[in-house]
Amino acid sequence: MTRKYIIARQLGGKAVITASGEKIGRLDDVVVNEVTGGLVSILVEPEPSAKANMPYPKDERGYCQIPYDRVNAVGEMVVIRDID
Repeated sequence: MTRKYIIARQLGGKAVITASGEKIGRLDDVVVNEVTGGLVSILVEPEPSAKANMPYPKDERGYCQIPYDRVNAVGEMVVIRDID
């Protein structure tokens, strides 16, 4: 569990974009299943221009909860599959 926590801290603040290059927002946090330790979703602070197009559930701050299985790649940025 500690290893995933360290990875989650390193991801915070990274830009989140779609595979086609649309900027979605900034990664705020990672949701981890406490029983299995698996990554469940990422919390993204959406760009003002992207808020209306985000089909994902939002928390009380308006941050989008994107299922982790939508993540294609993690590097300098987090790349998610295009929004359907």
